[in-house]
Amino acid sequence: MTGTAVYFGELLRTRMRRPHLSPAQWTAIGALAIPLWGLWPSLALRTVATPPLETLTLAFACGWISFKALQVRAGEAGGNSARTLRSWIPALVYALALSGGDACFLLALHRLPAAQANLLAYLWPVMIVVFGATLGLFRLGVRQILGLVLGFSGAAILIWDGRVSFSASGIALALVSGAVWAAYCVFRLLWKDATGNLLARGCAMSALLCLGLHLLLEPTVMPEAGALAATAVAGFIALGVGNFVWDLGFRRGDAHLLAVMAYATPLCSALLLAGLGAALLTWNLLLGALVIVTAGVLSRSRDSGPRA
Repeated sequence: MTGTAVYFGELLRTRMRRPHLSPAQWTAIGALAIPLWGLWPSLALRTVATPPLETLTLAFACGWISFKALQVRAGEAGGNSARTLRSWIPALVYALALSGGDACFLLALHRLPAAQANLLAYLWPVMIVVFGATLGLFRLGVRQILGLVLGFSGAAILIWDGRVSFSASGIALALVSGAVWAAYCVFRLLWKDATGNLLARGCAMSALLCLGLHLLLEPTVMPEAGALAATAVAGFIALGVGNFVWDLGFRRGDAHLLAVMAYATPLCSALLLAGLGAALLTWNLLLGALVIVTAGVLSRSRDSGPRA
């Protein structure tokens, strides 16, 4: 973790000097989000005794501190333009993607088996490419489409537990959970104006929204030390650093390839859970990993990225 912190400190200082990195280098930076996001399930195991909205409030607050410490400027903000009312629109979209997506997913879990809800929400990489292609942001060929299909198939092999529920409301909520994040990602590709301190602002909004819902709907529980530490790591590292590098890489690297690579997130989660003894290494883990890696290789093409 110390090495990671030092690395991102160096990244920030380099970034402030406006480096001329290649799209492949920005893509590699964005891909660092995938193992960091993969920390969530292992950390969530330590927070089960804490009400979920309370956990989200604390995690978003830690994420806000993380973004502020990294002095995130979203690459374009500066001067008076960063303080205009219009510059708050991206932060609002980001807040809705974070808190709205999580809220829809939590509601879906009350209507669907967890694996089914997770898999439906993990249609978001496909949604990114569909939305982007519709708006002319992506050039898609047979290889890229096949990569998407294989990526989702690999995630299905990893996640699926065989149980099916046909709750229309549950299915809709899980799909909306994925769609709001996909819509945010496409929005970031389209938005060219000043954004202000986008990620910090959006995380603060999400924390306040979840706090309000928590006070209305849940009892407040004092987290145990282990749960508090897990929530802090989730906020500072998985949410803060993870979303920071994703935002950079997705906008400046190969967005389509990153969308396909995102299917490796449940793979990273499964490997970490297995390493901690909370899950078993099974044939579907190996097969799912092979399919996801194949999807990434197929999707890597100079024509798969966003238009200049």
